[in-house]
Amino acid sequence: MEFVVNPDRERMELALTMALLVNGRTVFEDFSFAAGVEPFAEALKEFGLNYVQQGHQLVLEGKGFQYALPSLLPIHMNETRSVMLWTLASKDVEQVYTFAAEEDEAGLAAVAGAKDLLQKYFKVKPVADESAKFTFTFAAEDLPVKKDSLGNIPYLMRNRLLLRTLVRSDYLSFEEKGTVHDQWTKMLMYFGVNLKYESRGMEQLTELERRMMIARGQKIERTQFTEISETQVITGRDYYIPGDTTEAMALALLTTIAGIPKNTEVCLKNVDLNSSRAGALTCLKRMGGNFETVSRRERFGDVYGDVMVYPLAAGKRLQGRRFSEDTIATGLEEYPFLAVAACFAEGETILRIPKEIRKEMRTTNEALAENLRKTGAEVGVYDDGLVIRGLETIVNGSDFDGGEVPQNGLALSVLSLALENDEPVADAELVERTYPGILQKMNQLIELANAKQEEA
Repeated sequence: MEFVVNPDRERMELALTMALLVNGRTVFEDFSFAAGVEPFAEALKEFGLNYVQQGHQLVLEGKGFQYALPSLLPIHMNETRSVMLWTLASKDVEQVYTFAAEEDEAGLAAVAGAKDLLQKYFKVKPVADESAKFTFTFAAEDLPVKKDSLGNIPYLMRNRLLLRTLVRSDYLSFEEKGTVHDQWTKMLMYFGVNLKYESRGMEQLTELERRMMIARGQKIERTQFTEISETQVITGRDYYIPGDTTEAMALALLTTIAGIPKNTEVCLKNVDLNSSRAGALTCLKRMGGNFETVSRRERFGDVYGDVMVYPLAAGKRLQGRRFSEDTIATGLEEYPFLAVAACFAEGETILRIPKEIRKEMRTTNEALAENLRKTGAEVGVYDDGLVIRGLETIVNGSDFDGGEVPQNGLALSVLSLALENDEPVADAELVERTYPGILQKMNQLIELANAKQEEA
């Protein structure tokens, strides 16, 4: 069985931003829009990006660093998209910008929310502050850079800093300790931005220093060094946006836990395998998931490939594991899938989330735990994350509800299908809007596996 998942939204949004900064033409190969990304592409048109779909290609014309500066900035997009668009605008510190909406309850809330988000990421100088209208200029200076508990600059802030430095022709360097979420960094390098990105650690020490540290029992930490300096022009080139890791994780997990016939092979085509994005697949492998990368391609500045997934051998179970904050940080969107996997695992699984997002994830984790307990598995919610003790055989579990978190909904849909429930997970329409066609693919996988079993 072979499945093609939707393109990765995060990488697509970054690539569209990159295409605007190219001085000329960029071509995205084998292209289709990821769900919900077209409004972001339309917003980039206000900055001067032009694009047209020609067959399986998206042909884009960028403006380079001379892109347009719309005075009215969008306020109805999510945090990631808003910050990237506003960073483009922050190039000009004299231009007056405006957030505006209707003077009703929704409009007032939208402007207030945008203003709060703006001041979280930027230094600005207010010009006029009204109830449904905020006018401002960007400050020449920037906010101080703060690192998280893992020793990294938070992902969105990191992307914003690199983009801001690039469009202002500035210089920036920093060092980080943990695994860096580096899709944007690698994309900048691929398109020719003057950027250095390298690991540092033991190789920086003399042989005597290394021996002395080892003798003392000291840990030699590796760090990631990033340096970006002025880039005169960015030229266009071909690019490809690989498949969504979250959807691939859903199909891989379903193949693993659904009791599919042992001779079944499920091929997931062209999956994004960037190590800072696909960490959850690595976690599932550590738990005993039976899959391998059969075609690995290091192209377009990053890595993607085909993943072949096999059911677990007869009598085999997933194994409980402890996953640290830095490991979970490489697969946060897939966090609920690891929780579902843990319900089937032997022993205890601990999923620790980074300190900075524990508070905001608490409600999500409690809702996820409430659903998972319906299987009979022991699920504990604590400040650091989740503790789950799985069952050898799960025979119960239904009436799952993904709520307003599409990743929860998709993970619970995997669980529901594995338990052969007839009723769909509540709020499945949100899953379908976020990951179009994935529920159909999962049902198709189960149907094909059942047909194969009947033939046998």
